[in-house]
Amino acid sequence: MAEEGAARRVLILVVDEDDDVGRKTGWETPITGRDRNFLAAKDLLLADPEEADANAMFAAVKLYDELSRKGDSVVEIATVSGKPGGGLESDRKLSQEIERVIAEFPADESIVVTDGPLSESVSAIITSRVKVTSVRKLVVKQNPSIETTWILLGKYFRTALFESEYARVMLGIPGTFLLAIGVLFYYNLLTPATFLILIGIALAVRGFGIDTAVASFFRKLQTVPARPALYQVRVYVGISSAILIVVALVAGINSVTAYIAQNFPPPSAGAQDPVFWAQRMPLLAGVMLLSSVDLLVISATISLLYDLFYQIYLRSVRVVRSATALVFLVFLWALLRALGSYLVRGEEIYITQMILIVIMGIASLATMYILLSAVGLGFLRRGRAAGEGEAG
Repeated sequence: MAEEGAARRVLILVVDEDDDVGRKTGWETPITGRDRNFLAAKDLLLADPEEADANAMFAAVKLYDELSRKGDSVVEIATVSGKPGGGLESDRKLSQEIERVIAEFPADESIVVTDGPLSESVSAIITSRVKVTSVRKLVVKQNPSIETTWILLGKYFRTALFESEYARVMLGIPGTFLLAIGVLFYYNLLTPATFLILIGIALAVRGFGIDTAVASFFRKLQTVPARPALYQVRVYVGISSAILIVVALVAGINSVTAYIAQNFPPPSAGAQDPVFWAQRMPLLAGVMLLSSVDLLVISATISLLYDLFYQIYLRSVRVVRSATALVFLVFLWALLRALGSYLVRGEEIYITQMILIVIMGIASLATMYILLSAVGLGFLRRGRAAGEGEAG
């Protein structure tokens, strides 16, 4: 930070996320200094007169001159770049170049100049390394004539057709979708209603970023073999628990469907009456609960056992929380089983069972908490102290 009364050190940072300046001119980034940025921007315009990054660099040079004339700050200008296509490697390159620039010119603040909106990852990289006081998004003015509009449309059309980075999105995905729709229509496997459902699913997946989340999950999954053993166990436990939850829900739905088919066949009186089904909702909820609660509890138990093991491994006082959670889960399982049986059979004996389970659960949890707090925590603290003593 600049001392009070001292000139501020301002960094004007031009961000070229896809490395147009490097690919089209041969300049290596980071490019620091006014003159070098001016020459690189000129070379980029000569290589591609329509390149917006060159205009961003010229705008940064103009801003540099304006701030320098004021004389109240020490100004530096730098252009950094990522890699074509973005992604992790591009972010790493940007991060390394920004760190090099800051090492040469420790700035108190920065002004970011770009030819368009920055991605969230790039914004996070910049703000984590230097204070950003302003972001300038340069918009190149266009001739509003009809002829220019058609020229621009033609340019974008050629880009979508012949540049693989854009063709995959603009042509590949819609082409695959239309091919699948055509095949389904040809074999009479698709109705208009199903078609609308598929369109809705595709829009929802893209709109809520589900495809991005799934892709990110699988990318992280590929790094698991290189991670520590405890991390691998945690990933395995998480996936196993998720699978068991899905299986439990499917088993519950199947049980409800089979129960309805057996006890309420279509000719049943009132089978089409909403009131008829509303009156039987508790019964059907009990059937689903009895069919799925075992697997749901097993899924939760696997996660809690891993957490208990991890806390013991760390000799953490949180082991008490994990142990009591396991006991709580046992009584919750018994309580839910009794509730499901009551909803299905309607016998009052199950109400008595639920009351007894609640009382026993409270007493057991309180007793266990007291014992673990008095005995277990002391053992853990002694173990941790012994470990620290050996380390010392």
